[in-house]
Amino acid sequence: MGAWLIVALALAFGAALATAALGDRRWSGVVSALAAVAAFAVALVAVFGYHVSRGRHAFGSAFFLDGLSGIFLVSVAFVYAVVAVYSAGYLLPGIGHVRLRRVYWPLLNLFGLALLATPIVANLGVLWVAVELTTVVSALLVTAEGSDPSLEAGWKYIVIGSAGLAVGLLGIVLIYAAGVPRLGDHYTPTYSVLAAAGPHLNRALVHAGFAFVLVGFGTKVGLVPMHAWLPDAHSEGPSPISAMLSGALLAAALYAVLRLGAVAQLAVGASYVHVLLLVFGALSLLLAGFFALRQTNYKRLLAYSSIEHMGIVSLGVGIGGPIAAYGAFFHVVVHAAAKTLAFFGAGELLSRFESREVDRVRGVMRAAPFTGTMVLLGALAIAGVPPFGIFRSELLIVTGGFQHSKFALAGLLVLFANVAFVGLYQTFHRMVLSRGDRDERATPRLTRSEQPLMAAAMLASLAVVLVLGLWIPGPLNELLHGAAAVIGGRT
Repeated sequence: MGAWLIVALALAFGAALATAALGDRRWSGVVSALAAVAAFAVALVAVFGYHVSRGRHAFGSAFFLDGLSGIFLVSVAFVYAVVAVYSAGYLLPGIGHVRLRRVYWPLLNLFGLALLATPIVANLGVLWVAVELTTVVSALLVTAEGSDPSLEAGWKYIVIGSAGLAVGLLGIVLIYAAGVPRLGDHYTPTYSVLAAAGPHLNRALVHAGFAFVLVGFGTKVGLVPMHAWLPDAHSEGPSPISAMLSGALLAAALYAVLRLGAVAQLAVGASYVHVLLLVFGALSLLLAGFFALRQTNYKRLLAYSSIEHMGIVSLGVGIGGPIAAYGAFFHVVVHAAAKTLAFFGAGELLSRFESREVDRVRGVMRAAPFTGTMVLLGALAIAGVPPFGIFRSELLIVTGGFQHSKFALAGLLVLFANVAFVGLYQTFHRMVLSRGDRDERATPRLTRSEQPLMAAAMLASLAVVLVLGLWIPGPLNELLHGAAAVIGGRT
């Protein structure tokens, strides 16, 4: 298993070095796409080929994979793969809006490297470094279009994100300090060592430490009220980077919260961890639902949708129990696929209409039937319409809420999932299915056929979110049960 993990990391790092040497050439896209797809395939072998759902170490204490880390590794590796393929088409002349093309590919692959490393490293200090690396690299990618709004969004992101991670690091230090008298000769802050000492950790320090972890890493997750950077960064960055931020970065940061939460609950009980997750999850769901109704920028609307979905995952884990936790982790997987599809569609709209404003986009289905279909299906998928996977994951979380007599929380999820659906559907319906010849401002400025690589990435994302809505493969089912068991999902 360890060798496969090293190969996955080496593929991303090697692609970063190769594309830095190649510069702004088409071969950079080919190299990145091949490396990312290979890294995803290797991640699948590492996770499903070694039955990691109950936990396995590799290279001593360097790597650790269990159900929780396996779910997040598969999700971020998939997003990295489809984003690299989509970008290979998006950066062709006359299609994308990226001006800083020479640095795009090395940064994209470094971003992929950091995302792949986050869920597999066993040392919690190294985990923090990996998440911090995602901040630095992705902030530079947000500014890749070179516009003033993107530069402002990048600066806001790196300032708020780094400040949040400083708070998160303090949380890790406090949790580590809570176990120092009991760690013996093991001074490295690995998950396994701290988990073994869990019942003996200092409860006061763990209470404070996890609160700092949730606020700090929750800033990167985009949980309310630490979300201020997210709408700007997701709306102003290049569309494939927006997909990577929403589908993979938020999930990687959430993994850090849940991994440390798994340690904290051993010391102070699951209820403390779950209550904090419920509070921040409910706040995120409330705010995102209301803001989804009043957005005039379709990429910004998708950004608020990301806040909503991270709130749903937090709510599902906070409800507790095997069904809700299972649904929450399944939601991580299907949200990764659905949100990449939605942002890929947004990239096509931006390329054709050269505007992010809803009022300037009309008649997409008439001008480009394939693009219109993908955009509409992406909106329906993230809105939780059956038979897409998000409907299934939300239904599982609601079922878990009723199972544990948490009727108010289940009702809250149902209510604001429908509020978000209204905001998403009315916006994308107006852009895709309305007539485009009534307003010259909303006429496509670029008429071209869909680029094959971009179409392939969209179809791959659509296939995942649709198939998982109808059928969950046995190995994935086992992995989801393993993830649920790690953080409050035991019966």
